[in-house]
This record gives sequence, C-alpha cells and structure tokens, in this order.
Amino acid sequence: SSPTLMQPSPTTTRQRQTIYFTWLVFMHASWVPFDASNQYKLEQTLSLGGTFVDVQDSHFPGVKRVRVFPKFNYLSYLGVKYRLSRVMQPDAWFE
Repeated sequence: SSPTLMQPSPTTTRQRQTIYFTWLVFMHASWVPFDASNQYKLEQTLSLGGTFVDVQDSHFPGVKRVRVFPKFNYLSYLGVKYRLSRVMQPDAWFE
C-alpha cells in the first residue's frame, strides 16, 4: 500500500508563521535594503549554495549590474566591497 499524504488544514496554514529574510547593504553609513526584485535572487543563490549573483539595483546607478556574494556577505561595486546583512523578518514581504 502507498503512504497517505497529509495536507495541512487551512487553519494550520493560517496559523503557521512564514519566515522571510531581508537583505541589506551597508552604504552611506546606514543599512539599506536591496530592491524587492533582488531579495528572492539573493536568498535563492544562498540556499542553492551559489557563490555569487549579478543583480541590477537602484542603489547602484551607473552600472548594469553589481556582483553580490551572499555566502560571504559582501558585494563589489566599482572596485569597492560593501558589507551585507541578512535579517530574519516574519511576514516581512507578505501582503
């Protein structure tokens, strides 16, 4: 016989807290979040064990892409390294 798959009930699903991470870069003496479109890219790169990802972000004008190294918590922009931070926020991107 095959195993029975248990589906969570709607109440269980609603009560479960979803955890999201927000990626920030330290620039101009403050922590700034990456554009929303890049949050998933950075998280996916880290979870898949990737070393870097190239992103286009509004905080880095004048270049097509910046190379971000989420595993090592830094990015490279015009030859300068900027620190990254990954902050856990329950339901941060949930609308």
